[in-house]
Amino acid sequence: MRNIEELKMSLKLYKESLGEERLKVKEDKRQPVEIGQVRVLFWMPNEYVLIYHIEDEGLVHAVPLTVWVSLTTCSLRLHIKDRIFAPLPFVVYLRKEILEQESYPIAVVRQETIEKVLRAVDRSPTWSAIKPKREFLKLVWKRYEDITLSSLFYTHII
Repeated sequence: MRNIEELKMSLKLYKESLGEERLKVKEDKRQPVEIGQVRVLFWMPNEYVLIYHIEDEGLVHAVPLTVWVSLTTCSLRLHIKDRIFAPLPFVVYLRKEILEQESYPIAVVRQETIEKVLRAVDRSPTWSAIKPKREFLKLVWKRYEDITLSSLFYTHII
């Protein structure tokens, strides 16, 4: 029972930190997007993505990573710098320009790590019977939903 209470508390803290703010990286500090990068998105709270594919048209395929590791359905843990990340069980699509404007690379991982993350995402359920995990996944997906859809439309319809 203690574990469920901890999950509820983590979810509560995540919800309390949510905000609409999305900060921009100063133009002279922007870094090009590259495969293997782990980038921090300057949203409230920060979100993280692992870049695994970049289309010629500028559409970036990424796996969201979270520091709220107990709230995801993926069991894989990545130790990057002084933090522990876990993948979320879905991929997102972002325009390269958005990533350059709103995120910054914090690390680069090897190809084998990318493959390990993609396997974990494929094997992880996108739904959980545990309510705090289910709510967390929905909340994070909501953060990426509009930007993913608009990025796909912009790249493949215009």
